[in-house]
Amino acid sequence: MRAVVGSSRRSAPYRLGLVVAAAALAAAGCAGGGDAGGEAAGEPLSVWQFYGDESMATGKPFYDLVGRYEQQRGADVDIRFIPYDDFNRTLTQAAASGDGPDIALISAFDTAAMADAGVVQDLSEQVQAWGQQDAYFPTSWESTQADGRTFGVPHLADAYAVYYNTAMFAEAGVEPPKTWAEMESTAAALAADGRAGLAVSGIEGAEGATGLQMRMLAGGAEPTAIDSPAGHAALESFQRMVSGGALSEGFLTWNEEDAKNQFATGQAAMMINSATYVSILREENPDLQWSVAVLPSDVSGQTVLSAENLTIGATSDQPDQAWDLIEFMQQPEELATYLPERNKLPARDDVPGTAEDPVRAVFAEQLQQAWAPDAALAPHNNEVLTALQAALQSTISGTPVPDAARSAQATIDEALATS
Repeated sequence: MRAVVGSSRRSAPYRLGLVVAAAALAAAGCAGGGDAGGEAAGEPLSVWQFYGDESMATGKPFYDLVGRYEQQRGADVDIRFIPYDDFNRTLTQAAASGDGPDIALISAFDTAAMADAGVVQDLSEQVQAWGQQDAYFPTSWESTQADGRTFGVPHLADAYAVYYNTAMFAEAGVEPPKTWAEMESTAAALAADGRAGLAVSGIEGAEGATGLQMRMLAGGAEPTAIDSPAGHAALESFQRMVSGGALSEGFLTWNEEDAKNQFATGQAAMMINSATYVSILREENPDLQWSVAVLPSDVSGQTVLSAENLTIGATSDQPDQAWDLIEFMQQPEELATYLPERNKLPARDDVPGTAEDPVRAVFAEQLQQAWAPDAALAPHNNEVLTALQAALQSTISGTPVPDAARSAQATIDEALATS
């Protein structure tokens, strides 16, 4: 295996894929695609990804997975790491010049736009012959679709749930909250002596809106509708938790790693975070007593999905070999080895070991209720989330909820109007 390496990508589950403007500009140049019958004997298969290089914890498991394919198939694969912020632009430009990869691992919510731009191939025939699409969680599979055709295969998933300190819960005589009213009262009951009841990221930008987004979904509001009764209720919920001491006002400076550290060190009794931290807590904090519960549910209990899809580049002249590698990487037995090392979840429901691990089983249950931006929202999702975080920060700083929501809604509406 040969690798072309770039600089590190900052990994965060909230990053739900921005499609760069270059995709639209490159569409005309990409339309010709590659010749499916033009496979060159002995030519290395090229794979582009943004996880990291072989020396990074986020990258090594992917290299190991592809390495097992090379060993078993006697194949030669070149993996190129392109930092996330440069990935879409590099991919669309390469497709336009006829020099794209055989396989591109892309943000799931960029798939429809990449398909529309002619950057990736239609895989409907391969998928139909394969016959495994029903094994995937519906929201993950929906991200592969454009105009009734399939342009990718879900690679993995990530989702959010409630981590809770079982020792603190037992001492306080409380149970994991099932509604957001219970979340507020439980967090308040557990807050004492400088300890918060709940930790969640609230940092400036899209990442800090994830908790508010899930609170809105629970109340029946889409993330694009902050200036609505359910949107107001979500902001008021966070306002009450901060004013009552259940949630530290410092959460507005925390990223998801910071929220994890608050929970891991006992400074918070609960946290809302992604499955990324399951293996990390087990390895770094072996004495911590904790478990996981599904998110509180009012109208719904939806989590936010983060995911990537495996696609075949439009200019690939080795589509059969590329499909063979995709099939290999999606074998449940291979995923059972790969995903725990990658600290992620399966996008399909038949991966061995998931049900036997009580924590990962909760995340698998949570994935049954997963929200993801549709093709129209995906290009603007980060703008929407950034506006939500601004409303949250403004509310905690004392701005009346209706005013904070109205200002954020104007920003959201303006962003969506550019579609």
